Amino acid sequence: MKKDELRAVIYTFLTLSLIFIVAGGIWFQLGRGMPVYSSELKAERLKDSVKIVRDQYGVPHIYASSLGDAFFAQGYCQAQDRLWEMDLSRRAVSGRLSQIFGESMVSTDKFFLTLGLYEAARISYPTYGAEAKSYAESFAAGVNRYIDEAGKNLPPEFSLLGYRPEKWDPVDSVAIGKYMAYTLGGNTTAELLYMNMAQKVSEDKLAEILPDYPAGGLTILREPTPSGVGRLPVNSPAADPELLRSILALPGEGVGSNNWVLGGSMTRSGKPLLCNDMHLEIKSPSIWYQNHLVVEGQMNVTGVMFPGAPGVVSGHNDHIAWGLTNVNPDVQDLYLEKRNPDNPYQFQYRGQWEDARVVKYDIQVKGSRTVPFEVVYTRHGPLIGQVYPEAGGRDLALQWTAHLPTRELEAVLGFDTSRNWQDFKAALENFKVPAQNFVFADVDGNIAYQANGLIPVRKKGSGLLPAPGWTGEYDWTGFIPWDELPQSVNPPEGFIVTANNKITGDHYPHFITWQWAAPYRALSIRQSFEGKKGLTLEDALGPQSDWSNLQAKRLYPVLAESLSAADLSPVEKKARDTLLKWAKDNPRDNPQEAGPAIYHTLYLEMVSETYRDELGNNLYGFLLQGRNASIINNNFDNAIVSKKSLWFDNVNTPGCETAGDMVQSAFKKTVSRLQKDYGINVTGWKWGRLHTVTIDHPMGKMAALRPFFDDGPYPYGGSNVTSGAASYEYRTPFAVTSAGPWRYGVDLSGMSGKDILAGGISGHPNSEHYRDQTQLWLRGEFKELLFDNHKILEDGENITVLQP
Repeated sequence: MKKDELRAVIYTFLTLSLIFIVAGGIWFQLGRGMPVYSSELKAERLKDSVKIVRDQYGVPHIYASSLGDAFFAQGYCQAQDRLWEMDLSRRAVSGRLSQIFGESMVSTDKFFLTLGLYEAARISYPTYGAEAKSYAESFAAGVNRYIDEAGKNLPPEFSLLGYRPEKWDPVDSVAIGKYMAYTLGGNTTAELLYMNMAQKVSEDKLAEILPDYPAGGLTILREPTPSGVGRLPVNSPAADPELLRSILALPGEGVGSNNWVLGGSMTRSGKPLLCNDMHLEIKSPSIWYQNHLVVEGQMNVTGVMFPGAPGVVSGHNDHIAWGLTNVNPDVQDLYLEKRNPDNPYQFQYRGQWEDARVVKYDIQVKGSRTVPFEVVYTRHGPLIGQVYPEAGGRDLALQWTAHLPTRELEAVLGFDTSRNWQDFKAALENFKVPAQNFVFADVDGNIAYQANGLIPVRKKGSGLLPAPGWTGEYDWTGFIPWDELPQSVNPPEGFIVTANNKITGDHYPHFITWQWAAPYRALSIRQSFEGKKGLTLEDALGPQSDWSNLQAKRLYPVLAESLSAADLSPVEKKARDTLLKWAKDNPRDNPQEAGPAIYHTLYLEMVSETYRDELGNNLYGFLLQGRNASIINNNFDNAIVSKKSLWFDNVNTPGCETAGDMVQSAFKKTVSRLQKDYGINVTGWKWGRLHTVTIDHPMGKMAALRPFFDDGPYPYGGSNVTSGAASYEYRTPFAVTSAGPWRYGVDLSGMSGKDILAGGISGHPNSEHYRDQTQLWLRGEFKELLFDNHKILEDGENITVLQP
């Protein structure tokens, strides 16, 4: 053997040995912290023994003799399965990620410290009733029992990052709820977007891009509002010249969900069917934790909760079922403040200088460095300019309902023990942030809907743009009275559908928001049930996996007209024919078809052709960000259908482009992009090659750990506009970022239900329950939502007994 060959063999051997050593070390670390599901343990605070039965998917079914003991065991189980996820959430909301991740998270910590959500949790907890506090303390004690039991044998993320978790505090659970208020968004980014647009485009063009729900677009409530209500004075902010002038005078952040309930007149069982899939981040561990809590004579409830908090927020007990979606109300306002030039901690209000409240933090960074940071609060809220670059250095204060003391966990505990609509409605009064669309059903056959939460009433203005903070003219005067929030009980048509779409017609007397989700998902779901009888639970669950694209169907006539007249190359003609054949009748975003790949790529190219030339790359990127995308789905689609928009003209060319010109130009760029990335064969441009889902873990950001923590990518269907939701970020298409991580439905005849979770109950990558539900989820299938206690106790695979 030659020397060069020998060196190559030795190098290969050493390289492979190193790989195996590293992989073996990682595998050893990943083996740490595996919980034991079959054991008998002593635990302080318990009043009596508690039995925890794990089913075949590892979901805990908790049997206790008191509510306090049940919540203790729930905390223990959540810590067994999700301790690092729980710790990560509380660190995020309290601005302490830098302690474990280092410098890269300092800006994130500053962001959350500025939002002040953990501080809001601190002021909320004292407002809870004694009973709710006791249950929160029991839950925290259960978490801490597991932390003590685990000792040094913690989940692998702790050893990989080199730290131990602190003890859990009841305020941490409240903070998880406040964190969800942030996750479910607000309109801060929209206000910043419009503020920046006002400096760049004409008044006419700005008016055209302000939120505008489609004329005749589907609303949640279909029946007329009771008499005595008037019409909003302005149907769209674009119709308010005074508002537009105030924008231009100023100095120089989606997720969604679906739920529906079908009355007994439509079902085979004669009892209601209720379904819910909340569209949130697809990640591992999941944002949801499945659990079942039983206290004989007091509570028998199953469903999901955010890891780190007690109770069940969506699910059913033995009397009722419920689900929720985001209202998407405008509960955030930005106020431009006037700072005292002689005192940076004073701001003007009605002619007087008021002292600001200043909160100082020392951000601990891994490696011993400390970063001082301060948050300045005016009467309206924290100044956000230092964490939102789009604020342009302005003194903008954020007023937000999430900053107020609220009692959502107390509401959830009320849901879990409710027996009828009256009980559930009473519990809803404590659920204020984030505002949600609740659907409800009970075993007596009643169905209901309630829009719920704190939605501000303003003295003046629409809340769509930053307003002067020093005059007092744009202040909040209170909130929509609870008994005047939209509600429907046993509607005549026999069913209710919500999908973040507009709730009421313009006759409703109160302002909720301008920024509704486009009605495509809601309309698709509604079409699945209208005029139907004898529906089963399987029928009711259908829309959760339905990839019908009603947006493409709506835009088809304009696309067909524009592209039929275009001068196209052979490949472009093949792509056009493929697109139009797919879109003509019942377009579906199937992963094995090329039509949806061409359509979604074309859609974003059309948006780019329309807006980028005037906005520039940075502001255009901001337009595509998060909830701002709903502006596109409504306003842009309206413009396409009407073929009228000032934005269609490209300001960088001498001519005046039309809608047809824009479509043709965008189509050519679409074909060029797909041909470059996927070859000349149009049939190979399958949607599932572009549109994939990965259930990814934060530790998967490290390449060496990715194979151990991440699951995917998998080709996947659906999109932002299908009821079987699989949304992608418009800025960085087309990987799935948001979908229904947990899907469920229940037939109230016998309380027989089905559910499925993307991933699994466990957050431990070596657990058999880390990804054991994923394949069912990908196929749109379900497992049984176990509720028969006799069967659970008989078939349970692992049992833990906690003794006092």
